[in-house]
Amino acid sequence: MAKTALITGGSSGLGFALAELLGAQGYSLILLARNQSKLDKAVADLNAKNITAKAISCSITDEAGLAKATADIKNEFGTIDYLILNAGQVSTKLLTDYTSPTELKQDLEVDLWGTILSAYQFTPLLNKGAKVVLISSGFGLMGAAGYSMYCAAKAGIINFGEALRRELLHKDINVYVATPGDMDTEQFHNEIKNAPEWMKKEAPRKLQKTADAAAKILKQANGKRKFLIVPASDINLLVTLTRILPRKFRDYLLDDMFPRPTNIG
Repeated sequence: MAKTALITGGSSGLGFALAELLGAQGYSLILLARNQSKLDKAVADLNAKNITAKAISCSITDEAGLAKATADIKNEFGTIDYLILNAGQVSTKLLTDYTSPTELKQDLEVDLWGTILSAYQFTPLLNKGAKVVLISSGFGLMGAAGYSMYCAAKAGIINFGEALRRELLHKDINVYVATPGDMDTEQFHNEIKNAPEWMKKEAPRKLQKTADAAAKILKQANGKRKFLIVPASDINLLVTLTRILPRKFRDYLLDDMFPRPTNIG
């Protein structure tokens, strides 16, 4: 019987790249995302490669929708062997540029609460020996101006994932958190397009192909002792600097590396 993989945000970008690789390994796929047309295209593209895939249209912040998705998956597939919590969004604005507390909360709900809620719903379906990968970001390892809510959420995912890892060890379920850097995706290009002008003045970022990031994530998701997955060389440098440099020197370097606003009245 084929193993089953569930991927949130699986209709495009990194999620779809992970789906392609797992499908090629023989997994039956369940793709969960909000946009039905993108889901339909993703499933059609996978089916054309003889990969079995099912689409579920649902927001990861929709409690009732996720509960229904869980029930449907349990009825059709029974259990899950690979769970990838990838869905999220990016807002590029200063904390003081948010128009209301409601808008602040919305970013946190999508990028952090949605991941936690998805884990809550789908973890009971995991088989013994299953794998869970939570997708954080290099910005979960540091704070960058213009990404306050995103950084807070992605840092939260790292610590949540570490706690979940220890909760599931006794079930022989391995949990990993991946911290990719910038990738060549529609979401990234929209992020830069909508960024404030002071942020656009930084040097062009090196973009990783989603297929390369996906391959490295799946390769490193191996073994009980492994937890943090770093699929990009620039993020690996950040991790190294954090380990070997005193905090004040690390911050000094990062202050010069990343853009920040000036002359705010």
